[in-house]
Amino acid sequence: ENIPADDQSLRWIARAARGSMRDALSLTDQAIAYGAGQLQEDTVRQMLGTADRTRVMSLIEALAQGSGAQVVALCDALRNDGLNAASTLEDMAWVLQRMAVLQLAAGDASATQDPDPEAMRMTELARLMPADETQLLYSLCLQGRQELGLAPDEYVGLTMVLLRLLAFQAPSTGSGA
Repeated sequence: ENIPADDQSLRWIARAARGSMRDALSLTDQAIAYGAGQLQEDTVRQMLGTADRTRVMSLIEALAQGSGAQVVALCDALRNDGLNAASTLEDMAWVLQRMAVLQLAAGDASATQDPDPEAMRMTELARLMPADETQLLYSLCLQGRQELGLAPDEYVGLTMVLLRLLAFQAPSTGSGA
């Protein structure tokens, strides 16, 4: 139909449709209307209520660095921008799954040839976070999505899910002990 579209907007629609062609077509129609006749990543993400992956990766980096204050600040920024906490956890799980593949297939060059423009950043995060913490955080994100409805509000739940990883991290060995 000659609708201008960037690759990332199509990736977001495909992920949101979760394999359903009918949902993909419906979301595409909605995104075209929402985006005034074109598909651009920012407007598609806004329509879906999802954070861009740079924010998700910043959250993962803050967790890898053990910075609870940065995690809370990033969660507060997501709340202030009205982004969906469940979508944030879902996006984090997606990035963490890619990181786990990179961590376990580090010697396989084909595993690191990802067409996603953010693949290099995911590779850096895979090197920064230990594999066991990647696995734990992935599990916490999946479980946390189910717990959001039990929290006083979804961002309290999101913050607590992410801070939970810090509570389970091994103490830093930088003190010489």
